[in-house]
Amino acid sequence: MRYDTVIIGGGLAALLCGIELARSGKKAAIVTTGHSTLHFSSGSFGLYNGAEPLKAAEALAPSHPYSKLGEGMEQLAAKATEILNVAGIATVGNAEANHYIMTPTGALRQCWLSIEGMVTSADGKSFDFSDALILSPEGFLDFYTQFIADSFKRAGVTTTQSVFSLPELTIRRNNPTEMRSVTVARALDKEENILALASIITREAKDTQTVIMPAVLGFERTDVLSRLEKITGKQILTVATLPPSVEGIKVERALCKTFERMGGVIFNGHTATHYSMEEGAVATITTSKGVTLAANEFVLASGSFIGGGLQALRSGVAEVLFGADVAAPAVVELTNRDLFESQPFMSVGIEVDEQFKVLIAGKSVENLYGCGAVLSGYNPVKEGCGAGVAMLTALKVAENIINR
Repeated sequence: MRYDTVIIGGGLAALLCGIELARSGKKAAIVTTGHSTLHFSSGSFGLYNGAEPLKAAEALAPSHPYSKLGEGMEQLAAKATEILNVAGIATVGNAEANHYIMTPTGALRQCWLSIEGMVTSADGKSFDFSDALILSPEGFLDFYTQFIADSFKRAGVTTTQSVFSLPELTIRRNNPTEMRSVTVARALDKEENILALASIITREAKDTQTVIMPAVLGFERTDVLSRLEKITGKQILTVATLPPSVEGIKVERALCKTFERMGGVIFNGHTATHYSMEEGAVATITTSKGVTLAANEFVLASGSFIGGGLQALRSGVAEVLFGADVAAPAVVELTNRDLFESQPFMSVGIEVDEQFKVLIAGKSVENLYGCGAVLSGYNPVKEGCGAGVAMLTALKVAENIINR
């Protein structure tokens, strides 16, 4: 099988690159082992820490992926937002200034974009409501209501707490391992459960106009929150749960559907295991299921250690498919004993040139590009830029391929 472009990986970078290529008319395919780290997402996307992320990025080292974007970082950020919206993912925020989103532990973290309907704060200190009801499924272990209540209290918001139960969830509670976010979300896909929950909200909230819930409002359906707001007349906001993240799964599924709707093909459950070269360019890749794919261009978006794109060996770190050159920070130890300090290994990744072409044995491969978490030169956790690097480098790679 032959395609214009084959993308190796199935996460945020792979999907955005694929969508941009597909909507430009390219015949694109994605080869992915399985679920991506989007399943751990907290419902937000970080560009770079700081009040003004675009300005903060201007002072980054030349080795940072953002420095290779040139002067188009703002435009790429706008395009990334547009693609999310095209996929049906409504977002809040812009690249000019970060806002704050509430995490599963009640902390407020800076972000560039957050999914519409989640608890956010403009300044990280206050909210646009003065009182709220925190409502959670009875027996649900992945939502820490007291942490969330304490966070609101520090911001001057008065809260009350309550739990709700539905017959379907009461059965699930007999086995605590079944009371997970996805299980609750699937139950709330059903109209009868939505109506029952609406009655509970009306009864429990009384004069309180804002209701805070875990982000488990529907799995297949995307209209559960708006339906509840319409029926109850309350403002309903959500907070991400501990993984698995329903919001993250929804983002992944929405992007996959958009890519396929635009003509893209996803080889799910396939791991790229071999490749062939012709005249200094990649000619084909072969997957673990024996499928060989030929293309004009290939994109390596296989992720870092968690995604399986990088592997830590006794001899060092290796890129698993092509044996691409790996760059590591100039430090003695790649780990720091202080868990809350910057971990140098987070900056390890493959080397690419100014066009994001992958280096193998010191030479750029003409038709092999790298994007996302597999890249070197940045720390996604300390800098708060994991999603931003994934999305912006993916779109830059797509732009470079389209303009070849």
